[in-house]
Amino acid sequence: MLASDLVALLRLDIGDTAGEMLGDEYLTRCVTRAVYAVNKDFGTSFAVNAGDIAPDPSGEEQEHLLLKAHINVCSLMRSITANNFSFQSGDKQVDKTKQPSFWADLQGDLEKDYKDSAKSAASGNDGGGVVDDPDNGIMAAPAVRPAIYEHGYVEEPDVALK
Repeated sequence: MLASDLVALLRLDIGDTAGEMLGDEYLTRCVTRAVYAVNKDFGTSFAVNAGDIAPDPSGEEQEHLLLKAHINVCSLMRSITANNFSFQSGDKQVDKTKQPSFWADLQGDLEKDYKDSAKSAASGNDGGGVVDDPDNGIMAAPAVRPAIYEHGYVEEPDVALK
């Protein structure tokens, strides 16, 4: 699948079909970052080579990629809108200072959805679980099964054989 196909779908998700809000290079970067994050969080093995994502993501995997890319777009838009200001002229007023917080709220909601889908995907695998670490993101970890070995004390070697 081409990364540009995911960029087109991402444009639909963010409501920017005309490309007025962000250029293709920004969205391609968001998709590329999403590929690496989904690989880490879901245990997949996608690679981006010359604008091509291989192997082709299935429907659910594609949705995970788009969701993570959407989260990356929110983070990017928070950075872009961080210096917005408000101004007033006569009876008209424009206040753009709250845009970063709106993007942050959307990012938080999408991250919750992403974490929930990662948890449900990890619980579907046998032996896997998800550790939710807000400082470092989500890490899929295998189940831990302790192995306890008890050493016996044998004074006479012949007794152990009987």
